[in-house]
Amino acid sequence: MLQPSERSCTVKPSLGAPACWWYGACVAPDAVMNPNIRRVCWCLIILPFVGAWLTTSLAQEPKPNTEPEIRALIKTSLTKDNRVTDEANARLSKLSLRDVPVLTAILKKGATCERMKAAQLMVHLNKEDTNLIPVLIELSTGGNASSTENDLLCRRGATFLLAFSTEGIRVLTGLLKGGKNLFIRQSAIFAFDELTETSNYPEGSLEAMKAAIPIIARSGKLNDQVMQDMSNEVLWQIVRQGGKDLSKIAKKYVGDSAK
Repeated sequence: MLQPSERSCTVKPSLGAPACWWYGACVAPDAVMNPNIRRVCWCLIILPFVGAWLTTSLAQEPKPNTEPEIRALIKTSLTKDNRVTDEANARLSKLSLRDVPVLTAILKKGATCERMKAAQLMVHLNKEDTNLIPVLIELSTGGNASSTENDLLCRRGATFLLAFSTEGIRVLTGLLKGGKNLFIRQSAIFAFDELTETSNYPEGSLEAMKAAIPIIARSGKLNDQVMQDMSNEVLWQIVRQGGKDLSKIAKKYVGDSAK
């Protein structure tokens, strides 16, 4: 009497030896299987599907962006043409952690606005990156009388990015207190204005903000209307929505400035 696998070969001679055994052991209606053969059969059934899934997944995984590609997108995103700018920003928003090495290279070497934009993208992808703060300090404190308006605006944009971390808030406080020129100090108070308006304080920044409040109040004593107005606005924003601890400190300085 033929065994199941032998009988299947008679019925399905075109299958070949391995497939013929599989057919006979796993498919033939009257196949008699022991547990070991059953496990082997299930493996043989499942493995092709797993292999196909892995192949499809790998094929669909997008290729990493190259440095020239990302630089080109950043350059386009900084133009004044809203149509192409929106498209470039949409593509940049899809960058992932695997693009961090390329962004780091741009962060360290490039035009001011390119580096600022790379820093902005890095903050969203990996704000703990140790390259960020040194570069943001360099960008925020650079520039001179011959700098273009666009260059200065991008440097101010870098100053705003310092508010993303506790360390950055400490840097902002230092710039507000001892910035080498009025532009840097104004950039710092503008950054504090945005931070306190949204109340989106970084985790663990309470002590850094407590230390910043007296410096913010003192900056309102400068002989500059912008600094005076912005200092007062920032203090009031802290009073209204800075939380119990910060509000209590800010109230003291708001009262003092009104005298």
